[in-house]
Amino acid sequence: MMNEVAQKILSDPIANYPQATVACFDPTCGDLPRRKLDEAGLKRYLERLAEAGAEAVLLAASTGQGHLRTVEELERWFEVAAQAKAENLIRMALLRPEDGTEANQRLVKLLQDNNYPVAFIRPGTNLPAYATEMQIVENMRPLVEMIAAAGMAVGVYSIPDVSGVRLPVAVTEKLLDVPGGDAIVAAKITEADYLSSTREYLLSPRLAKLKIVQGWDPHLAQALMEGPRSNIESKQRVGITSGPMSFAVYQYLYMLEAANEHDWHELEVAQKAVTALFEAMQDDPTKFADLQRAKFIMGLGLPLTAGLDRDKIERVLTTLERLPRKSDQKRLAKSLDLMQDGPYHERLVKLY
Repeated sequence: MMNEVAQKILSDPIANYPQATVACFDPTCGDLPRRKLDEAGLKRYLERLAEAGAEAVLLAASTGQGHLRTVEELERWFEVAAQAKAENLIRMALLRPEDGTEANQRLVKLLQDNNYPVAFIRPGTNLPAYATEMQIVENMRPLVEMIAAAGMAVGVYSIPDVSGVRLPVAVTEKLLDVPGGDAIVAAKITEADYLSSTREYLLSPRLAKLKIVQGWDPHLAQALMEGPRSNIESKQRVGITSGPMSFAVYQYLYMLEAANEHDWHELEVAQKAVTALFEAMQDDPTKFADLQRAKFIMGLGLPLTAGLDRDKIERVLTTLERLPRKSDQKRLAKSLDLMQDGPYHERLVKLY
Protein backbone atom coordinates (compact mmCIF):
# COMPACT_ATOMS: atom_id res chain seq x y z
CA MET A 1 0.00 0.00 0.00
CA MET A 2 1.33 3.40 -0.97
CA ASN A 3 2.39 5.67 1.87
CA GLU A 4 -0.58 8.02 2.46
CA VAL A 5 1.59 11.10 3.00
CA ALA A 6 3.50 10.32 -0.20
CA GLN A 7 0.25 9.91 -2.09
CA LYS A 8 -0.99 13.28 -0.88
CA ILE A 9 2.26 15.03 -1.84
CA LEU A 10 2.32 13.33 -5.25
CA SER A 11 -1.25 14.45 -5.95
CA ASP A 12 -0.40 18.16 -5.58
CA PRO A 13 3.21 18.99 -4.61
CA ILE A 14 2.73 22.74 -4.36
CA ALA A 15 -0.20 22.43 -1.97
CA ASN A 16 0.92 19.41 0.05
CA TYR A 17 4.72 19.27 0.14
CA PRO A 18 5.89 20.53 3.59
CA GLN A 19 6.43 24.26 3.61
CA ALA A 20 9.42 24.05 5.95
CA THR A 21 11.78 21.14 6.52
CA VAL A 22 14.66 21.06 8.99
CA ALA A 23 17.83 19.71 7.36
CA CYS A 24 18.68 18.27 10.71
CA PHE A 25 21.78 17.69 12.78
CA ASP A 26 23.25 14.30 13.61
CA PRO A 27 23.71 14.05 17.39
CA THR A 28 27.09 12.41 17.98
CA CYS A 29 29.02 10.82 20.82
CA GLY A 30 32.36 9.10 21.25
CA ASP A 31 35.84 10.13 20.25
CA LEU A 32 38.00 10.67 17.20
CA PRO A 33 39.09 9.41 14.74
CA ARG A 34 35.37 8.73 14.19
CA ARG A 35 32.46 9.55 16.42
CA LYS A 36 29.19 7.62 16.24
CA LEU A 37 25.52 8.45 16.20
CA ASP A 38 24.05 9.30 19.60
CA GLU A 39 20.87 7.28 19.11
CA ALA A 40 19.04 8.46 22.22
CA GLY A 41 20.12 12.03 21.46
CA LEU A 42 18.77 11.79 17.91
CA LYS A 43 15.35 10.65 19.09
CA ARG A 44 15.19 13.39 21.74
CA TYR A 45 16.26 16.01 19.20
CA LEU A 46 13.61 15.01 16.64
CA GLU A 47 10.98 14.96 19.38
CA ARG A 48 11.99 18.46 20.54
CA LEU A 49 11.87 19.77 16.96
CA ALA A 50 8.36 18.35 16.58
CA GLU A 51 7.28 19.89 19.90
CA ALA A 52 8.61 23.25 18.71
CA GLY A 53 6.38 23.05 15.63
CA ALA A 54 8.65 21.66 12.91
CA GLU A 55 6.65 19.94 10.18
CA ALA A 56 9.37 17.82 8.56
CA VAL A 57 13.04 16.83 8.76
CA LEU A 58 15.58 15.81 6.12
CA LEU A 59 18.13 13.24 7.31
CA ALA A 60 21.63 12.84 5.86
CA ALA A 61 21.85 16.37 4.47
CA SER A 62 25.16 18.21 4.76
CA THR A 63 23.96 19.85 8.00
CA GLY A 64 24.33 16.46 9.64
CA GLN A 65 27.46 15.59 7.66
CA GLY A 66 25.50 12.92 5.82
CA HIS A 67 28.04 13.04 3.01
CA LEU A 68 30.65 11.57 5.38
CA ARG A 69 28.56 8.60 6.49
CA THR A 70 29.04 5.00 5.41
CA VAL A 71 26.02 3.16 4.01
CA GLU A 72 25.76 1.20 7.26
CA GLU A 73 25.76 4.43 9.26
CA LEU A 74 23.00 5.83 7.04
CA GLU A 75 20.93 2.69 7.58
CA ARG A 76 21.13 3.02 11.33
CA TRP A 77 20.43 6.76 11.20
CA PHE A 78 17.25 6.22 9.17
CA GLU A 79 16.11 3.35 11.43
CA VAL A 80 16.62 5.27 14.68
CA ALA A 81 14.97 8.43 13.32
CA ALA A 82 11.88 6.39 12.47
CA GLN A 83 11.66 5.35 16.14
CA ALA A 84 11.39 8.91 17.47
CA LYS A 85 8.04 9.58 19.16
CA ALA A 86 7.07 12.42 16.87
CA GLU A 87 4.02 11.17 15.01
CA ASN A 88 3.32 14.32 13.01
CA LEU A 89 6.94 14.90 11.97
CA ILE A 90 7.44 13.96 8.31
CA ARG A 91 10.78 12.21 7.88
CA MET A 92 12.70 12.42 4.59
CA ALA A 93 16.12 11.06 3.63
CA LEU A 94 18.87 12.01 1.19
CA LEU A 95 20.41 9.20 -0.87
CA ARG A 96 23.66 9.19 -2.86
CA PRO A 97 24.18 7.80 -6.39
CA GLU A 98 27.82 6.94 -5.62
CA ASP A 99 26.71 4.28 -3.14
CA GLY A 100 25.70 2.03 -6.04
CA THR A 101 22.62 0.06 -7.01
CA GLU A 102 22.76 -2.71 -4.41
CA ALA A 103 23.26 -0.40 -1.42
CA ASN A 104 20.61 2.03 -2.62
CA GLN A 105 18.08 -0.74 -3.19
CA ARG A 106 18.62 -1.73 0.45
CA LEU A 107 18.26 1.86 1.66
CA VAL A 108 15.12 2.49 -0.40
CA LYS A 109 13.54 -0.69 1.01
CA LEU A 110 14.42 0.46 4.54
CA LEU A 111 12.82 3.87 3.91
CA GLN A 112 9.75 2.23 2.43
CA ASP A 113 9.40 -0.15 5.38
CA ASN A 114 9.66 2.78 7.80
CA ASN A 115 7.06 4.89 5.99
CA TYR A 116 9.33 7.67 4.75
CA PRO A 117 7.20 9.49 2.15
CA VAL A 118 10.00 11.35 0.33
CA ALA A 119 13.59 10.56 -0.62
CA PHE A 120 15.98 13.10 -2.13
CA ILE A 121 18.82 12.58 -4.60
CA ARG A 122 21.72 14.86 -5.47
CA PRO A 123 24.26 14.38 -8.28
CA GLY A 124 26.80 11.76 -7.26
CA THR A 125 30.35 12.56 -6.19
CA ASN A 126 31.42 9.93 -8.74
CA LEU A 127 30.68 12.32 -11.61
CA PRO A 128 33.53 14.12 -13.44
CA ALA A 129 34.03 17.79 -12.58
CA TYR A 130 32.66 18.93 -15.93
CA ALA A 131 29.87 16.36 -16.26
CA THR A 132 27.50 16.78 -19.19
CA GLU A 133 23.77 17.07 -18.67
CA MET A 134 23.24 13.48 -19.85
CA GLN A 135 25.96 12.18 -17.53
CA ILE A 136 24.15 13.76 -14.56
CA VAL A 137 20.80 12.38 -15.76
CA GLU A 138 22.22 8.86 -16.07
CA ASN A 139 23.90 9.16 -12.68
CA MET A 140 20.63 10.05 -10.91
CA ARG A 141 18.15 8.05 -13.04
CA PRO A 142 18.46 4.68 -11.23
CA LEU A 143 17.57 6.22 -7.88
CA VAL A 144 14.63 8.17 -9.34
CA GLU A 145 13.27 4.90 -10.68
CA MET A 146 13.90 2.98 -7.43
CA ILE A 147 12.28 5.56 -5.15
CA ALA A 148 9.24 5.97 -7.39
CA ALA A 149 8.80 2.19 -7.71
CA ALA A 150 8.72 2.00 -3.89
CA GLY A 151 5.71 4.34 -3.85
CA MET A 152 7.61 7.34 -2.50
CA ALA A 153 7.87 10.88 -3.81
CA VAL A 154 11.22 12.04 -5.19
CA GLY A 155 13.10 15.23 -4.43
CA VAL A 156 16.13 16.37 -6.43
CA TYR A 157 18.85 18.44 -4.84
CA SER A 158 21.50 20.81 -6.14
CA ILE A 159 24.37 21.23 -3.67
CA PRO A 160 27.63 21.67 -5.60
CA ASP A 161 29.60 22.28 -2.38
CA VAL A 162 29.09 18.58 -1.61
CA SER A 163 28.51 16.83 -4.94
CA GLY A 164 31.07 18.79 -6.94
CA VAL A 165 28.62 19.56 -9.74
CA ARG A 166 25.39 21.53 -9.66
CA LEU A 167 22.03 20.26 -10.81
CA PRO A 168 21.03 22.54 -13.72
CA VAL A 169 17.40 23.20 -14.58
CA ALA A 170 17.85 21.38 -17.90
CA VAL A 171 18.87 18.17 -16.08
CA THR A 172 15.86 18.29 -13.76
CA GLU A 173 13.62 18.81 -16.79
CA LYS A 174 15.14 15.71 -18.42
CA LEU A 175 14.72 13.68 -15.22
CA LEU A 176 10.96 14.26 -15.46
CA ASP A 177 11.02 12.03 -18.56
CA VAL A 178 12.89 9.02 -17.10
CA PRO A 179 10.97 6.06 -15.62
CA GLY A 180 9.61 7.30 -12.28
CA GLY A 181 10.21 10.94 -13.21
CA ASP A 182 6.54 11.72 -12.67
CA ALA A 183 7.18 11.13 -8.94
CA ILE A 184 9.53 14.14 -8.72
CA VAL A 185 7.75 16.66 -6.50
CA ALA A 186 10.45 19.09 -5.33
CA ALA A 187 13.81 20.59 -6.21
CA LYS A 188 16.00 21.77 -3.33
CA ILE A 189 18.51 24.43 -4.34
CA THR A 190 21.54 25.15 -2.17
CA GLU A 191 23.65 27.45 -4.30
CA ALA A 192 25.29 30.78 -3.54
CA ASP A 193 24.12 32.50 -6.77
CA TYR A 194 20.36 32.97 -6.52
CA LEU A 195 19.80 34.26 -10.05
CA SER A 196 21.49 31.34 -11.79
CA SER A 197 19.92 28.72 -9.54
CA THR A 198 16.65 29.25 -7.65
CA ARG A 199 15.26 31.87 -10.01
CA GLU A 200 15.93 29.69 -13.06
CA TYR A 201 13.99 26.88 -11.41
CA LEU A 202 11.09 29.21 -10.69
CA LEU A 203 11.03 30.42 -14.31
CA SER A 204 11.05 26.98 -15.95
CA PRO A 205 7.59 26.17 -17.44
CA ARG A 206 8.35 22.43 -17.30
CA LEU A 207 8.95 22.59 -13.56
CA ALA A 208 5.81 24.63 -12.83
CA LYS A 209 4.20 21.85 -10.76
CA LEU A 210 7.24 21.32 -8.52
CA LYS A 211 7.79 22.83 -5.11
CA ILE A 212 11.02 24.83 -5.32
CA VAL A 213 12.82 24.48 -2.01
CA GLN A 214 15.30 27.17 -1.01
CA GLY A 215 18.37 25.78 0.71
CA TRP A 216 20.89 28.67 0.70
CA ASP A 217 19.41 30.53 3.63
CA PRO A 218 20.44 34.15 2.95
CA HIS A 219 18.25 33.96 -0.20
CA LEU A 220 15.20 32.80 1.71
CA ALA A 221 13.28 36.08 1.94
CA GLN A 222 13.77 36.79 -1.76
CA ALA A 223 12.66 33.28 -2.75
CA LEU A 224 9.52 33.44 -0.59
CA MET A 225 8.61 36.80 -2.11
CA GLU A 226 9.02 35.46 -5.64
CA GLY A 227 7.28 32.14 -5.02
CA PRO A 228 3.66 33.28 -5.53
CA ARG A 229 4.65 35.27 -8.62
CA SER A 230 5.83 32.10 -10.34
CA ASN A 231 2.51 30.29 -9.90
CA ILE A 232 -0.44 30.83 -12.22
CA GLU A 233 -2.81 30.79 -9.22
CA SER A 234 -0.46 32.91 -7.07
CA LYS A 235 0.08 30.02 -4.64
CA GLN A 236 3.28 29.88 -2.62
CA ARG A 237 5.59 27.73 -4.72
CA VAL A 238 8.66 28.15 -2.56
CA GLY A 239 9.41 26.02 0.47
CA ILE A 240 12.42 25.77 2.77
CA THR A 241 14.73 22.94 3.61
CA SER A 242 17.09 24.63 5.98
CA GLY A 243 20.25 23.64 7.81
CA PRO A 244 20.06 26.74 10.01
CA MET A 245 16.49 25.76 10.94
CA SER A 246 18.27 23.02 12.94
CA PHE A 247 19.43 25.69 15.37
CA ALA A 248 16.87 28.43 14.66
CA VAL A 249 13.54 26.62 14.58
CA TYR A 250 11.54 29.28 16.45
CA GLN A 251 12.93 32.08 14.28
CA TYR A 252 12.11 30.19 11.08
CA LEU A 253 8.56 29.46 12.14
CA TYR A 254 8.17 33.17 12.89
CA MET A 255 9.59 34.05 9.46
CA LEU A 256 7.17 31.68 7.74
CA GLU A 257 4.30 33.31 9.58
CA ALA A 258 5.44 36.71 8.29
CA ALA A 259 5.65 35.29 4.75
CA ASN A 260 2.16 33.82 5.02
CA GLU A 261 0.88 37.26 6.00
CA HIS A 262 2.85 38.85 3.14
CA ASP A 263 4.69 40.97 5.69
CA TRP A 264 7.79 41.07 3.52
CA HIS A 265 9.47 43.84 5.50
CA GLU A 266 9.29 41.86 8.75
CA LEU A 267 10.49 38.74 6.94
CA GLU A 268 13.55 40.58 5.62
CA VAL A 269 14.40 42.06 9.01
CA ALA A 270 14.04 38.69 10.77
CA GLN A 271 16.11 37.10 8.01
CA LYS A 272 18.98 39.49 8.77
CA ALA A 273 19.30 38.04 12.28
CA VAL A 274 19.62 34.50 10.94
CA THR A 275 22.04 35.67 8.25
CA ALA A 276 24.21 37.29 10.92
CA LEU A 277 24.58 33.92 12.70
CA PHE A 278 25.03 32.14 9.36
CA GLU A 279 27.88 34.51 8.47
CA ALA A 280 29.41 34.07 11.93
CA MET A 281 29.83 30.40 11.02
CA GLN A 282 31.32 31.07 7.57
CA ASP A 283 35.07 31.14 7.09
CA ASP A 284 34.66 31.63 3.33
CA PRO A 285 31.72 33.75 2.10
CA THR A 286 31.37 31.57 -1.01
CA LYS A 287 30.98 28.39 1.07
CA PHE A 288 28.07 27.26 3.19
CA ALA A 289 28.40 27.96 6.91
CA ASP A 290 29.95 25.36 9.25
CA LEU A 291 26.79 24.55 11.17
CA GLN A 292 28.60 21.98 13.32
CA ARG A 293 29.46 24.95 15.56
CA ALA A 294 25.77 25.49 16.32
CA LYS A 295 25.33 21.75 16.83
CA PHE A 296 27.95 21.82 19.58
CA ILE A 297 26.39 24.90 21.20
CA MET A 298 23.08 22.99 21.33
CA GLY A 299 24.68 20.08 23.17
CA LEU A 300 24.36 17.65 20.26
CA GLY A 301 28.00 16.67 20.16
CA LEU A 302 31.05 17.32 18.01
CA PRO A 303 31.69 16.78 14.28
CA LEU A 304 31.99 13.21 13.07
CA THR A 305 35.66 13.35 12.10
CA ALA A 306 37.00 16.62 13.53
CA GLY A 307 37.18 18.95 16.51
CA LEU A 308 36.06 22.56 16.87
CA ASP A 309 37.91 25.80 17.46
CA ARG A 310 36.40 27.38 20.61
CA ASP A 311 37.18 30.89 19.32
CA LYS A 312 34.89 30.23 16.35
CA ILE A 313 32.12 29.07 18.66
CA GLU A 314 32.54 32.24 20.72
CA ARG A 315 32.11 34.27 17.52
CA VAL A 316 28.65 32.77 17.05
CA LEU A 317 27.58 33.45 20.62
CA THR A 318 28.91 37.01 20.55
CA THR A 319 27.01 37.67 17.32
CA LEU A 320 23.82 36.40 18.97
CA GLU A 321 24.36 38.66 22.00
CA ARG A 322 24.87 41.69 19.75
CA LEU A 323 21.78 41.30 17.58
CA PRO A 324 19.97 44.65 17.40
CA ARG A 325 16.43 43.32 18.01
CA LYS A 326 15.66 41.64 21.32
CA SER A 327 12.80 39.68 19.74
CA ASP A 328 15.12 38.00 17.23
CA GLN A 329 17.68 37.34 19.95
CA LYS A 330 15.07 35.66 22.16
CA ARG A 331 13.78 33.34 19.43
CA LEU A 332 17.29 32.39 18.33
CA ALA A 333 18.58 31.85 21.87
CA LYS A 334 15.56 29.67 22.67
CA SER A 335 16.20 27.68 19.49
CA LEU A 336 19.88 27.16 20.32
CA ASP A 337 18.79 26.03 23.79
CA LEU A 338 16.21 23.59 22.37
CA MET A 339 17.73 20.62 24.23
CA GLN A 340 18.16 22.67 27.47
CA ASP A 341 21.24 20.71 28.51
CA GLY A 342 23.98 22.02 26.20
CA PRO A 343 27.30 23.46 27.37
CA TYR A 344 26.00 27.03 26.93
CA HIS A 345 22.53 26.49 28.45
CA GLU A 346 23.00 29.02 31.27
CA ARG A 347 24.36 31.68 28.93
CA LEU A 348 21.55 31.18 26.42
CA VAL A 349 18.68 31.09 28.92
CA LYS A 350 19.63 34.61 30.05
CA LEU A 351 18.83 35.86 26.55
CA TYR A 352 15.24 34.67 26.53
